[in-house]
Amino acid sequence: MANEFKTVMSGEPLPPRGFTPFQFSSRKIQVQTTQLGGLIPDNPISSLLNEATTWYEMWINPEKVNISRAYQNKKQHTAGSIVTYHYRPDTLQLSVSGVVGWIALNPQESEISIFNLASQVSTRNSQKNSPRVFMKRIREVADDPMYFIGTDGVEHYNTKYIKIYTKQYPGGVICEGYYTKFDVPESGDDPQTINYSFEFTVESLKSITALQKVIGMYGGKTGSLVGSSMRSIPGM
Repeated sequence: MANEFKTVMSGEPLPPRGFTPFQFSSRKIQVQTTQLGGLIPDNPISSLLNEATTWYEMWINPEKVNISRAYQNKKQHTAGSIVTYHYRPDTLQLSVSGVVGWIALNPQESEISIFNLASQVSTRNSQKNSPRVFMKRIREVADDPMYFIGTDGVEHYNTKYIKIYTKQYPGGVICEGYYTKFDVPESGDDPQTINYSFEFTVESLKSITALQKVIGMYGGKTGSLVGSSMRSIPGM
């Protein structure tokens, strides 16, 4: 009897969560960073550099992520019946909300010397991302116009990208589209944190390729290792 219960209750253990952060970017950031504003055509090397240098991390993954889709149809009443016209589904709508700390991070300054230079460089690198920097970056990406003129003199569509890892998409997907709303409500009740929320119209939803592959936050131990490796890349 004990063996029967053991057979029923035992199973493959669930993997522990990793720590891969959500990431965001835009076409303008990628063109200006790895293609010299459009002077260099898109190529495998620029794509590889894009993955290493143009994706900003969220300081803390959002608390809530909701993906919804409206289905378009129209009813026409006639004398004897009701005719329903069905159209293709509408674009996906991504709603994200979360909270970050809002305390200023001001490390102590020390005199520059050959002995503490390495530690100061490490401190400056750590300041490349913080709650305030994260909010500033993602807000700037949302506010950036949807069209820009590159160094090549050509107008480019500045599509925005969000790379997410959720229970629904543990392997990760890239949401391509544009922001439709961005809110940062402030309250005096808690001066140490600040909430944010934004809505994003998803024009294209793509699985992450092998080049872009990072195990998601529900992907197990490997996700923690790969996520740590990504965070060690300069500028990420």
